[in-house]
Amino acid sequence: MIRIKSPGRICLFGEHQDYLGYPTISMAISKFIYLKAKKSNLKRFSIQLSDFNRDLEIPLKNRQLAYESDRDYLLSGYNQFIRRGIKFQQGFDIEINGDIPINAGAASSSALVVAWLYFLNLISNRPLNKRELALEGFNTEVKEFKEAGGYMDFYNAVFGHVLFLNSQKRNLHKRLYRIQLPGFILGHSLQKKKTVEDLKRIKEDSLRAFEVVGEILPQFNKFTTKLIDIKEHLESIKERYRKKIIGNLINRDITIRAKQHLEKYLHYLKEQNQNHNQINQFYKKLGVLINKHQAQLQHNIGITTKKIDKMIRHCIDAGALGAKINGSGFGGTIFAFGIGQQKDITRAIQQSAGIPYKISTVAGVKTY
Repeated sequence: MIRIKSPGRICLFGEHQDYLGYPTISMAISKFIYLKAKKSNLKRFSIQLSDFNRDLEIPLKNRQLAYESDRDYLLSGYNQFIRRGIKFQQGFDIEINGDIPINAGAASSSALVVAWLYFLNLISNRPLNKRELALEGFNTEVKEFKEAGGYMDFYNAVFGHVLFLNSQKRNLHKRLYRIQLPGFILGHSLQKKKTVEDLKRIKEDSLRAFEVVGEILPQFNKFTTKLIDIKEHLESIKERYRKKIIGNLINRDITIRAKQHLEKYLHYLKEQNQNHNQINQFYKKLGVLINKHQAQLQHNIGITTKKIDKMIRHCIDAGALGAKINGSGFGGTIFAFGIGQQKDITRAIQQSAGIPYKISTVAGVKTY
């Protein structure tokens, strides 16, 4: 029997920014997609998706197979390996389920893709390394179906822990922090959302906003231009695009500041006997940055809802140092954190008609 678990994630910094080539900081969380597989005498992969009451069969004909839907990720993953010249001879009966809130911003689909690719990689005769596996995840879910996402979810599911990822560089620069960040609560708003459509719409608006400011200021560079350098030109830009420019540039800089903050306190975060004074300072400043990031997502990027705003406000009132929406937005999940305030935060989420989940930092996809 093969058993695999692949984690979901929260995006600490860089929400709606990785597909623009901006850096992100994410954390793999203790909510997983689980895959179990046992050998079969039949030459096929028989897959039971128990959370969806759906069964799927992939015949091992060792050629690319046609998709049955726009998001046929399991078949897409299989096709990625076939394109690499990898052949599968052994059949398996497979069961996939999980405890990540589905379609709620916690990267359940990417965790599913990574668990599936990890399985295919495990039984293949030419295994991929971790970086190749993460890139294949992007190819499987985003590139294959021309979706709007970035690399963050796949890298975090593969590498785990707390991850800084800069996708501006062609080879993708990452920095992995093997630390624990306790005190986090995930809150499910129970508001359904349309992840693919929402990502595409916000991405298109952001890219058009950059084009507009570039037409006014040819030397504009989305990676290096400071907001103050274009401030005098903003009033001439439609509000729809002006807000995206302001929100994206501010959150771009907040993510860089968050990385600097993390590395400033990294020594204390790694210590076994932690310096409580320093740790408290770290969390207070982390909360300030998280809340500033959330303010841009709410007012300028515009991806929150009234219920999401209410949940976040109640968490802050309950003593959370920081709270923000998690994922593509327009529903789904939030997270909040505060050392010693977990019970109060949990109660605040429940009183906001949400479902709370205590989460911790975990490693990437693995067998267990």
